[in-house]
Amino acid sequence: MTRAEIVVVGAGCVGANVAYRLARHGARVTVLDAGPPGAGCSGVSFAWTNAFHKTPRDYHALNAASMAEYPRLADELGDGTWLRQDGGLHWGATPEAQAALRETVERLRGWQYPVEVLSPSAARELEPDLHFGPTVGEVVFTPGEGYVEVMPLVAALLAAARRLGARVLGGHRVTGVLRAGDRASGVMSEDGARFEADLVVDCAGPATDEVARLAGIAIPLDRVPGRLVYTTPVATTLRRPINAPGVHFRPDGAGRIVLATRDHDVTFDAGTAWSPADSLARAVSHLPALAGAGVEAARVGVRPMPRDQKPMVGPVPGVDGFYVVVSHSGVTLGPLWGRIAAAELLDGRPDPRLDPYRPGRFLRHGDPAGPTGRES
Repeated sequence: MTRAEIVVVGAGCVGANVAYRLARHGARVTVLDAGPPGAGCSGVSFAWTNAFHKTPRDYHALNAASMAEYPRLADELGDGTWLRQDGGLHWGATPEAQAALRETVERLRGWQYPVEVLSPSAARELEPDLHFGPTVGEVVFTPGEGYVEVMPLVAALLAAARRLGARVLGGHRVTGVLRAGDRASGVMSEDGARFEADLVVDCAGPATDEVARLAGIAIPLDRVPGRLVYTTPVATTLRRPINAPGVHFRPDGAGRIVLATRDHDVTFDAGTAWSPADSLARAVSHLPALAGAGVEAARVGVRPMPRDQKPMVGPVPGVDGFYVVVSHSGVTLGPLWGRIAAAELLDGRPDPRLDPYRPGRFLRHGDPAGPTGRES
């Protein structure tokens, strides 16, 4: 049987997972990225692997299933140093926030998601450097959560894909999708190179809609900015992602802490100034070791967000051979997307879990997603 020739557009966390799985399943894979692998939104991701606030239940289940993929993926790749799965801690400061957190805990327990309620003193046994205010009586511990060092993960996935015969080509911006009638037959890059293929998989993150448009498809995709602030090194034993009132933070290696504040994400589009130092100040009250720390860097990533804020995975009606994989969060969901894409594209086994999340749902809802023209 002839091996399928597949072009994967995008070499971030999603594209690298998809390329690895396709190559592992025997496909001849070419991965193209406009820049260096992982240098897009994957490289500016908080990378918290979780299903904590993910609803409805079928969407939560997808996230939880992908979290379970991570230990298996680490075993397959033979190097799991990029995976930190020591759990996460969450708490609220106000009565309203605490009541909402208790509701979340009950929902998660009903969905069989591992969750424990600890006293602040018990939580400090896990993370001695944390400080909880006097109004905090409960801290939620989610033992299955954690975070990923994304760039080493992307490197490991692509290295494994190469060992299986894949080509990985950075600096190849896709400027055209080749068509043979109603079927995608490859892509063209900015330098005029043509990459013929049986299938094209669009994993281009914030540029997913731009690549789809080259195939004559209009995908409703928003771009949502998010800023991460990286501190100077501090002496702390912090090990886990922390979801504290108004800020979330985690270790980022060599004593640095990476953090994000929700207020900044809310006001970013409006142009409101919210300095990195302001964001850092939010975290100091929860992690006193940050007192006196400086801001080493601040980076803004642009997250791809389908119009209804849910994943968009699968073939696009009207263009055979063109498959889209885009979601936020790509880090949590990337391993599952790789496994599902390989099964659907190479084994012909549609995954019923994705029925609510196919690109065709936007056609049913009247949004502008469908064939609009052709480029070859």
